[in-house]
Amino acid sequence: MKAVKVFSLFLLVFVLIISANCVYAAEAVDDPDNNAGSSRQMMGEIEKIIYGYVSQGGLIERLNKVEEDLFGRGLPGTIAERHAAILNFLDVGTDSQPSMLFKLGVAEWVVDKKINASVSVVKRLENLETNLTGATRTGNPIVMRVESLLATLIMDPVMAAPVTVPANTVLKFRFLDELSPGKSKAGDVVRIELTSDLIVNQHLVAPAGSLLLSDVREVKRPKRFGIPGEVRLSFFGLKPLGPQKIQVSVGKEAEEAIKEARKVGDRGEGAIVSAGAATVAGAALLGPVGLVSGIFIRGNSLKIAEGSVTYMQTAEASTVAAYPIPEALQVSDHSISAPEPQSSNTPVNYDPNRDTIIKGDVFNRNSYGMPTNSGTINRGGEFELPPEQQIN
Repeated sequence: MKAVKVFSLFLLVFVLIISANCVYAAEAVDDPDNNAGSSRQMMGEIEKIIYGYVSQGGLIERLNKVEEDLFGRGLPGTIAERHAAILNFLDVGTDSQPSMLFKLGVAEWVVDKKINASVSVVKRLENLETNLTGATRTGNPIVMRVESLLATLIMDPVMAAPVTVPANTVLKFRFLDELSPGKSKAGDVVRIELTSDLIVNQHLVAPAGSLLLSDVREVKRPKRFGIPGEVRLSFFGLKPLGPQKIQVSVGKEAEEAIKEARKVGDRGEGAIVSAGAATVAGAALLGPVGLVSGIFIRGNSLKIAEGSVTYMQTAEASTVAAYPIPEALQVSDHSISAPEPQSSNTPVNYDPNRDTIIKGDVFNRNSYGMPTNSGTINRGGEFELPPEQQIN
């Protein structure tokens, strides 16, 4: 049985290679100089996903090591084709088979009811294996280790189904890193995680621990004569189990959730970062949709501490690939139900300690196909805060 399963996985990889026609490979053929740059970028992205860091050395040696660690053997094709196939396998998948990161996330969620998206595949696997068996299975191909874990945890194969997450669904996030004008640098990756599961009609869209993709857009250090420092963050969307990103923004629903959370205190989770001017951490969330979405901090000593929380909402309805939760693992009805608001004045009934459970006819029966918003990041134009949002 295991031999058949591993063979099927390798067959999937070869199909991805044969059908690889991604933009990276096309650009590589047209532009040899771009080939080198794209290959280095893709190699670094693959290594960061698997190991958590970018290795040194030649591209061929690094690529051979990744393939051996991942599949137990090398793969045919050009460097660009092999890179494209590996990235598709790791993060995109096909209509019939979800990606490896999707499957790994499901395994983590079944065990811990959250995922560890901020750490490498290798570390996530080691943690899971240690928790389940008391020992790691280093030396075996990563693909085989993931499939072995899933076979131990659940009976049926992991599949993906398309669902639509309604607009204005409120989500709670926690900062995993401290931010301040004195310590932050432009280009720093900022880790911000979802604090509870996002579930649509018993389909797991984004488990707790899913990351809101963000980095430091700009830093201005404090200057003489009392001129305060500034930090601007950009948000590039919530990364769920599937490859499609979910864009977030600030609106009335998120602001109401912040007000409700403040009424009951922070529950020991740290300061609540608000969307208005009078904020706990001296920060303002940027919106609305169409502008650079992120966070603006201004002040010499102000900071967003590690563990601070904030609330945002989905910017628009998004169709994503999700995991159909088996009946034995389904969340009971006492969790929050968050149907799509009928208007901007819809009352918010938000409990920050419960998962976001969405019920109703929000399925998209069409094939979700390739992601439509997972390509090149669009930072938008420059956006200056209105004076009333600047915090002195």
